[in-house]
Amino acid sequence: MKKTTLGGTLRYAVLALTLCALTTPAFAQADLGRWITRAPLPIPRQEIPHAVLDGKIYVVGGFDEDRLATNVMEVYDPSANTWSLARALPESMHHLGLATANGKLYVLGGYLGDGFTPTNRVFEYDPATDEWTEKTPMPTARGAHVAVTVDDKIYVIGGAASGVALGTNQMYDPATDTWTIRRAMPSAREHLAATLWDGRIYVIGGRTPSNVGPTNVGTLEVYDPVTDAWESLQGMPTARGGLAAAALHDKIYVFGGEFPGVFSQNEEYDPATDSWRPMEPMPVPRHGIGAVAVADTIFIIGGGPEPGFGVINTNSGYVPPRLAPTAVTADAPVPGGVVVYQNHPNPLSSRTTIRFTIPRPAAVTLTIYDLLGRAVATLVRGRLQAGEHQAAWLADDHPNGVYLYRLTADGFTTTKSLMVLR
Repeated sequence: MKKTTLGGTLRYAVLALTLCALTTPAFAQADLGRWITRAPLPIPRQEIPHAVLDGKIYVVGGFDEDRLATNVMEVYDPSANTWSLARALPESMHHLGLATANGKLYVLGGYLGDGFTPTNRVFEYDPATDEWTEKTPMPTARGAHVAVTVDDKIYVIGGAASGVALGTNQMYDPATDTWTIRRAMPSAREHLAATLWDGRIYVIGGRTPSNVGPTNVGTLEVYDPVTDAWESLQGMPTARGGLAAAALHDKIYVFGGEFPGVFSQNEEYDPATDSWRPMEPMPVPRHGIGAVAVADTIFIIGGGPEPGFGVINTNSGYVPPRLAPTAVTADAPVPGGVVVYQNHPNPLSSRTTIRFTIPRPAAVTLTIYDLLGRAVATLVRGRLQAGEHQAAWLADDHPNGVYLYRLTADGFTTTKSLMVLR
């Protein structure tokens, strides 16, 4: 490797040390994670989904302490632990859908005013100009739904209208300002949670209205935007609605909820094993919340501390256990005979090849992640025959640093690391 300057040599040394540290088989954090307290939300609210844009968390609309809908938008900077006020949403709304795409923020539907009248209005916020623009409305008006971005397209799923739970799944393309109807969710529900992991949308929990009150569900269904197909997975241990979910370090975490009472549960789902386990509970039980990951922390801001209404300004950060990757020098098979080889070349400047062997036909997924646990490329997803295979990754669009590549095959998972260095 060519190192012609002192700066280049130091850069190589720092990244090499990072790679060595990454091969440590265990991390120091507690097995169930830990909670931290950050600067409180200036205006206490509930029914407020969160969205991350350029490392900052946007909290829009919701119910205030007087049970009134609001149009306020506050922005939290985790690195500085400070809040700022941005231009208010043009319409006071609660139980709204919130997502980011192409460097902008989108509000998609919700309930208008102080009641539960669903709307299909869509607003785009540009942080560069601090301006809102109204866009093409959703085909279906609704509130208490979820909005998740995949490849800069926003999927709006579930929710309710006129007291009826929906399974509706509609895709918004901000580049063309158009909507497309996609395959409906098998289980209609509202007050649900969703998060993106490995290119698929995991939709969790929620509730269905009934004559005797809301009925919580623990349902977990995953949607693949590529195939437009749904799959049912292991249900959540604690059925609840009004909850929030976020993915970090190869796991999905689900927080809070209500009815009966208010939940403090924090449960972890492992997509690799389709299994759940309880984690460190929330210090303050809440519902009507959002959850987003920034760096190594999941933030849950505001919410309701009692069933129905009520607001709180608590800003909690949950730091989950870290993923412990497989040592990069080992090419031994994992149980079952699956072998994953170290990528070559490594470090790489542009292109690298990953080889692996599977002992029998199997469904295989090979994904590249950054150190925040975000999938940056899926190289293989499908059923392969027994034998040796290889996949190439072109890293031209990705910055220098350490990445993880994870292969799941035949019920086993292994993770290794690689380095991009130019």
